[in-house]
Amino acid sequence: MRHVGFDVGGTLLRVLAGSDGVRGPVARHEVPRSYEALLDLLAELTGPGADAVGIGLPGTSAEGTPVFVPALPWLEGRPLARDLEARLGAPVRLGLDGHLTLLAESVEGAASGRRSAVLVAVGTGIGGALLVDGRIWRGAHGSAGSWGWLQGEPEPAPLAAGYPAHGGFERAASGSALGGRGPELVAAAREGRVPPELEAYAVRLARGIAALASTLDPEIVLVGGGMADAMDVLGPMLAVHIERFASPDGRRVPVVAAALGSGAGVVGALLAAEIGEDW
Repeated sequence: MRHVGFDVGGTLLRVLAGSDGVRGPVARHEVPRSYEALLDLLAELTGPGADAVGIGLPGTSAEGTPVFVPALPWLEGRPLARDLEARLGAPVRLGLDGHLTLLAESVEGAASGRRSAVLVAVGTGIGGALLVDGRIWRGAHGSAGSWGWLQGEPEPAPLAAGYPAHGGFERAASGSALGGRGPELVAAAREGRVPPELEAYAVRLARGIAALASTLDPEIVLVGGGMADAMDVLGPMLAVHIERFASPDGRRVPVVAAALGSGAGVVGALLAAEIGEDW
């Protein structure tokens, strides 16, 4: 059996193929800027003889059609799964990238063996996913885990990409909220000088994580996305402020970095192809 997984981001596409349990290397390509060009690339990279394909997208889909993909608006309303299936002769399964990331983490990463978990994916924006009774909870419209739409405190200014495509928590606590200075601020903290901007950012991020830990009471919270790489300095800061904001039980929920890094999404897409519609 041969399966292929794709993680399609705003600018970068990752692909991973597996055959009878043996995986190849992850390959990276630039995302084409048109629908037909994307179809061509996906078909070319899949090649002949695939039994199923999984595709993670930075947005929601319904019945194989992307519905809300702010980073790739030209995908919205296009029957991606159907069109690619026609080219490949194999089933194609679409999923929200956060859901597939947590699927991978629950099978092979930091949430392995857990029955419940929350992923907070903090990068250019904020997304995520929810694991309930060992299964990814996709929601009625496929967007469960869109934590960026939690309310920020205080009410933040719009991101450069505009509003209302971004929720309050995303505008307050995504990597974009640091105005491009995230690596610089994290580097300073690693040298023992915690910038006030990073401390204020940690407060805003901790508010949202504390709300999720308190209301959902998961076994674990994973911080993924680009900010996962900064958890060596952010983790202790978040712990202090989560202690302030969370419920008594919410304070007991461990908050850790996602284990699989930037490759988690494509691993999850491959797993979705292998598992089938019931992932």
